[in-house]
Amino acid sequence: MAKFDSDYALFGTLAADFQEDVCVGSTPVTYANSASIELYGDLRGVTFLEIITEICGDPKEAQRLIDRLVAERKLLVEGCLSGKIVKYHSRIVDCGDPANIDVAHIIQAGITDITESATLKKLLYGTSEALKRAAKAADEDTGMHIMRINNYSKLLSELLDCDERFVEEISKFAQLHDIGKINVADIVRLPRKLTDTEFSKIMKHTTYGGDMIEGLGGLEMAHHIALEHHEKWDGSGYPKGKKGSEIFLEARIVAIADVFDALVSERPYKKAFSYEKTYEIIKNGDGRVMPAHFDPDVLRLFLEHYDDFVELHMNSKD
Repeated sequence: MAKFDSDYALFGTLAADFQEDVCVGSTPVTYANSASIELYGDLRGVTFLEIITEICGDPKEAQRLIDRLVAERKLLVEGCLSGKIVKYHSRIVDCGDPANIDVAHIIQAGITDITESATLKKLLYGTSEALKRAAKAADEDTGMHIMRINNYSKLLSELLDCDERFVEEISKFAQLHDIGKINVADIVRLPRKLTDTEFSKIMKHTTYGGDMIEGLGGLEMAHHIALEHHEKWDGSGYPKGKKGSEIFLEARIVAIADVFDALVSERPYKKAFSYEKTYEIIKNGDGRVMPAHFDPDVLRLFLEHYDDFVELHMNSKD
């Protein structure tokens, strides 16, 4: 009988074997370990299509997922099963020469209860949203600007081939880059170019933001972004003058996203630059913004896919 090697796995495991001419979706579970039975009930005899349908909540989507499993020989999906939030990961294993054994393939599935972590994630993202609203109230930035920073950062992290968790977190936490401006709101709202003294006070918003978020469990990425998004690759940034890979990747990503959006957006004290002019400034520099300020890999991908960032801006203008 098909089964996973470990009967004592901490997560639920299911398995079944099937012949080449049998539909994977209609294959019933023939093996379930004790953890699976305890967590989700006895699923032996239930087909994999029925299980995936309950997890994703849509029969058509479930069939599409079964088709993907057959094509790619593996599947990962999140959803609900037996009242729990779960991560379902499945694979199809070939058994060698079907002529010499009773079965051609084995389908194996692991089901992990992620209810606790999913609830924590929801709370963390809710905290991020609350902090974002507080920052927006203190800043001249609009809600659309904040959303765009999330979107730019997500795209850049995908282009950098960051892992799934990194991409998800930066798409939620990039919006907190300027949370520290709450402490300098009176200066931020001035509808003119700042004096040197005022700008030196504004620069402290990175430290203020880092202090606000430091130590909050689950918000480590948000802390790095708030504290370091004005650090520069060549070491000329603030607050600590970090350089190169000393700067967290998430901050290096948000840095170029923030500069791009600032250049192409209008503010009470400045007009927006054209997309063409902005590209020229970021690529070649204008004295204030220089290419040496940015991680070379992040800069290269940003410029190579510049039209995609322009499209994100055009689709969510203030």
